[in-house]
Amino acid sequence: MLEVQAEEDALTRKGHLKIFLGYASGVGKTFRMLDEARRRRERGQDIIVGAVQPKLPGEAEALLPKLEVIPLKNINGGTAIDVETIIRRHPTVCIIDGLAYNNPPGLRNPTRWQDVHEILGADIKVITSINIQYVAELQDEVETITGKHVTETVPVSFIKSADEIEVVDAPAVEPAEWPPEAAVEAQRRQDRIARLRELALVLAADVVESLYLFMLRERARQARR
Repeated sequence: MLEVQAEEDALTRKGHLKIFLGYASGVGKTFRMLDEARRRRERGQDIIVGAVQPKLPGEAEALLPKLEVIPLKNINGGTAIDVETIIRRHPTVCIIDGLAYNNPPGLRNPTRWQDVHEILGADIKVITSINIQYVAELQDEVETITGKHVTETVPVSFIKSADEIEVVDAPAVEPAEWPPEAAVEAQRRQDRIARLRELALVLAADVVESLYLFMLRERARQARR
């Protein structure tokens, strides 16, 4: 049902969706988003932050005072994006970190990606982020690589509906830079990261292809008018 909804959402929404896609924690997605927000604000764009991770690295946290932040709302012991306030404020661009989060029980939208769809429907551009392990259809494959199971996911159809996607690369750490006793584990980690990176690049290529095919269909539809 969520996959069908995501496909329908892509056809009916108004806003522009940009996704920063990572393949491991700590690659710098949040910093990249907030730094882009800072640059857009300095160029005069009306931009707000609708959600960030609870704990930010120092370089990302240093950017927040330069930006307008809409606080998360506390609901039933959890937190969620304040969709109503964001839509009422109606910025040109809204930053939403952590696309795969689930919302607390009782909200209209069970998941954050559905919140994002609602914000897009209000003709607000959204810039968001997700790691490859939270893409529902890739969950089993990623779990085989990492050995970690996640319960919060986003359907790949929603990812493929993005207007822009950018893979955030992590700097390589050569095993030679590690102590000898840690070199074997370092190599295994690099091998895992390489496999995850390949998955992220393939998904990004699929998004670009989906966007290209959508543009071709739109041109054909316009030509038939």
